[in-house]
Amino acid sequence: MQGSALISRFRRLFFFSKASDFSAAAWPTRLSPSGRSRSAYSFCLLALPALMTACGGGGGGSAPDVPTPTPIPLEPPALSSRCEPGSVARLALEAAPQQGRNTELSLLACGAAGLSSLKWTQTAGPALNNLSRRAQAISVEPAAAGPYRFDLSYVDGQGRSFVAPVQFSAAPASEALQLVLRGEPSALSGTKLSLRAWLPQLTPAELAQATVSWSQTAGPTVDLSNGGSSSSLRLVLSAPVVSSDSIVTLSASLSLPDGRRASGQFNLLVQAPGSVPSDPLFSGSDAASRVYPYLAQGPYATALRDCIYSPTLSRSNLCTLNRLPILGQQTAGAAPTVEQVMQRVLVSNDWMAEVFERFLREQDVHGDFRRMLSAVTAVVIGGQVRPAFYWNATGAIYLDASYLWLTPEQRDTLSEAPDPRSANGQSLQYATPWRYVKNNQHAVTSYAVLQRQSRGLDELPNELGRLLYHELTHAGDFLPPAVQASLDGAKRVYEASPALTPSQDLFNRLPFYSSTMQGLARVLSFGEAPSLLQNSYTPSDITYFFSNDRVNDDYSYSVPSGAAFSREDAAMLVEEAMMQLRYGVLRDYAITNQLAVGASSADLLVNWGQRGRIGEPAIRPRLQLVLNQLMPWLPPNFSANLAPPLALRAGQTWGANLDQAALAAGLSRALSSQQRFNEEEQTSRVLRSR
Repeated sequence: MQGSALISRFRRLFFFSKASDFSAAAWPTRLSPSGRSRSAYSFCLLALPALMTACGGGGGGSAPDVPTPTPIPLEPPALSSRCEPGSVARLALEAAPQQGRNTELSLLACGAAGLSSLKWTQTAGPALNNLSRRAQAISVEPAAAGPYRFDLSYVDGQGRSFVAPVQFSAAPASEALQLVLRGEPSALSGTKLSLRAWLPQLTPAELAQATVSWSQTAGPTVDLSNGGSSSSLRLVLSAPVVSSDSIVTLSASLSLPDGRRASGQFNLLVQAPGSVPSDPLFSGSDAASRVYPYLAQGPYATALRDCIYSPTLSRSNLCTLNRLPILGQQTAGAAPTVEQVMQRVLVSNDWMAEVFERFLREQDVHGDFRRMLSAVTAVVIGGQVRPAFYWNATGAIYLDASYLWLTPEQRDTLSEAPDPRSANGQSLQYATPWRYVKNNQHAVTSYAVLQRQSRGLDELPNELGRLLYHELTHAGDFLPPAVQASLDGAKRVYEASPALTPSQDLFNRLPFYSSTMQGLARVLSFGEAPSLLQNSYTPSDITYFFSNDRVNDDYSYSVPSGAAFSREDAAMLVEEAMMQLRYGVLRDYAITNQLAVGASSADLLVNWGQRGRIGEPAIRPRLQLVLNQLMPWLPPNFSANLAPPLALRAGQTWGANLDQAALAAGLSRALSSQQRFNEEEQTSRVLRSR
């Protein structure tokens, strides 16, 4: 997901966003650019019929008052594998968990009412690494045999709180090779996710030679061919559509070239979405994934649950700004504090919010991100959010948590399902790779999944920072700083947007020119079928159309059907400029031959390209127009600090163009293995979905 050379036709693959425009007249336009328990109880109250006695008497007497019956609490049924009368939930545990293997513990709702405010607190046994402790399911790997116990707390659909002990006992390891299946153990019905098979006893090189066979042994039927990965270490799947919480049991059998074999299983909890409206806001390939308010007792927790990313959210029940104001209303135009931002965060795992908070405190040294966050109602960070996007229906930004991981254990909770747009435009004859560079090196380092490496927080600005500048430009475009403190609370976000937004002002005053590139953007961004003429364009043709225009990326041409102008144009301008001006990171952009299946972007031949195109004299006035309206705290004419662009060497490979200092000295320096991996990681993420 890190790395550099990303092909623009797969533009939004992990890196770029979609901004969605919601109006009162139509659905939003998606600009698609993650021992068993024997003594666990649930507690409830049962009301018994009251016995009433009528007393009669003579002459004018009246019956005595009959006291109102009081519900008598009875001992609730044990939290078992079945829904007993009076139960609100049931427990699913693996029959025979083993030391060194994954085992899943799941709480399933009984009936239509869902469960919330989950928390698994370990109370006995060696410490387990439980990163999903606030989900309905957890997956743990006991490092030692013996008993383990959790206290499980939750709230039912009627708002009643419950606490129950959950315990299991892990048997000693029975095999030399212990296959471990890793992934997020719960998903909402219909969402995409992934699992990985691991043999911790093997080196990454040995594991890379393994062949895996995946199968399903229980639960609602799942298509295991999704993503074309059912015979690899990684399995991509979509959670089946269910009407009640269900367990899907998946098995993996792994074989090595020397004949050794191992097997394991994973119990995935698929959560029912609840009462889905006839006009859901999130559905199909854009289905909502499981998240919760990070601050469970925060002042906006209830509104966040209801208004931002729920399967029950529809066009008819969108929240007003009185119910959930943007941060700029709360602060009356002042920059939000980190504490105020964190009151608006929803996550699928706590670690995502913890890393995000650290990033704001330690890496947002100029305060840009906090100020830009004034335009949002909420920040969603999810392991199954892909691609990242902003939507003016809710006023929230939705971030792919793959930008935030710091440890391999955190990375395990992230879906590796590809961006659904990654196959657009495969028949075109050209590609437009891009990357961020610093000192003639990749600004972002890729890490092989099999290596299970960690990375530092100081590596995130060049990746997460780029994404935030882009998405928060969208948010500020719909609700610019000039209007934030005076919004009408009775309106919804899309209704409160001013008649003239910065993006439309940019289009009106300094538009781009090429209708041909705009047509190609409909193929690359929105999946339209290319025409014969579009398929005939060569890299030289695209160089002619693009290089004479005044945009910095071909994603800037993305104008959804029914819209009059591009919102990606402004977002691309701000993103590239701020990465250079704040972090000293330059952006390479090129036009090359088409990427062949199995090839690396490092080997593409550059027809034309620039490093730091944002510094072009024709582009700077467009950038400054946008900065003046969206980032008024910047110094006047801030764009004057941009470096002039540097031409990439036509006829050289994309890889050779990384080190411009070497080319200037008459050398063509080969990429190191890490640099080539940076390039190949981008390419492989595209090809996996083919």
